[in-house]
Amino acid sequence: MVGFSLRFLMAKKTALLLRRKLPLRRRKQPDLTLTSRIRRRRIEPSLHLPLDLVAEILCRLSVKQLSQLRCVCKSWNSLISEDCNFAKKQLRLSTTSSSCQDHRHHLFLKSSQFLHLQCPISNIFINSKDATISSYYLKEGKSIGGYVSTCDGILCYMIDNSSVLLFNPSIRSKFIILPSLKFPEETITSISYTLLYDRFVDSYKVIAFNALSTKREVSVHILGTDYWTRIQDFPILESGQSLLDNREGIFVSDSVNWLVSEFIVSLDLENESYQKLSLPPVSNVQLRTSRFVTLGTLRGCLSLLLSGKCFADVWIMKEFGNEKSWTKLLTVPYFKEWGVLRINKVLYISEDHQVLMEIFAKCVGEYKYMLVVYDSINNTFQFPEFQNKIYDDMVPEVYVESLISPFYIVNNHSNLPP
Repeated sequence: MVGFSLRFLMAKKTALLLRRKLPLRRRKQPDLTLTSRIRRRRIEPSLHLPLDLVAEILCRLSVKQLSQLRCVCKSWNSLISEDCNFAKKQLRLSTTSSSCQDHRHHLFLKSSQFLHLQCPISNIFINSKDATISSYYLKEGKSIGGYVSTCDGILCYMIDNSSVLLFNPSIRSKFIILPSLKFPEETITSISYTLLYDRFVDSYKVIAFNALSTKREVSVHILGTDYWTRIQDFPILESGQSLLDNREGIFVSDSVNWLVSEFIVSLDLENESYQKLSLPPVSNVQLRTSRFVTLGTLRGCLSLLLSGKCFADVWIMKEFGNEKSWTKLLTVPYFKEWGVLRINKVLYISEDHQVLMEIFAKCVGEYKYMLVVYDSINNTFQFPEFQNKIYDDMVPEVYVESLISPFYIVNNHSNLPP
């Protein structure tokens, strides 16, 4: 009996020694997200890496990934949600990296239902079936009209004729309604609003342009203040000259630009003065016979769309202010299947030359605005399927995802440079 006990104890001791030398086989764990792995280990990331090094790593991630990582710990949440320098660096890296431009640009659709299409532009080019639609409604119940202006991921909508709403759909920020712009009762108003970042004073601003007034007043609001300031009026146009596009001005290269019948009026933000820019070298006949002419931005440059009877030309000014740098980017032919009257707007051109456009065309016996993807290499097109779920006219706009919150800017009087 004693011998058996000794053998049992020796076997048990041997087994314990073997366990220490030979690692136990573990069951294969399922793939876990970064957040869940850190949670499982119950560690505080900032205890292992300096926070500035953590910030240097995280700022290279997308907004969607960063939104998921806010719950890892308090220091990460504060960094992602409240750190102004982190937000601006993440935005700068996302807009300068050529490898991820299509993924970080998103499409937004505004209709009477205030729709937001949660889908990167790249998904629309690859397979429009992957696009999903979410709806956002104003708690105040106010209707939203007019065009869309966007800057650094913030969208700017006209609520009524005297005020605007700001919203960042990437981070589901709270709606911000700016102070109303007051006019004398006898003044006829048709206001367009342009959201921009003024690097000369390190502030986000909204430019308001009253196109129907006699003096064509221009006012500016700095986010974080509670007032509007009137600046130099829009230049007086000569007889026969008129604004061709009464929507919001186009913000590009520290300027706001409006299209006039024979030239472009550009407001320089540094000295708040106006200058004239020439149009691309097209004939007067082509300009007069174009069904639709509109300004925009493509690939970071000022762009001009000339929509004719059978095709549309797209021009860009590669070097802003240099009128000799106007370059024809592409010509889009009209397809019989479109039943198209005109191309209304070129929204985005991908690195592989796919073009997302808004057209005005005949569909099922009626004319309506629609989106179309044109492959300029293979000369083919497709209609994204997600728009079949929308039964109202829509205003599309492309924005870049960002962490910048208009709510944080306004309530903390902190303006974030890009």
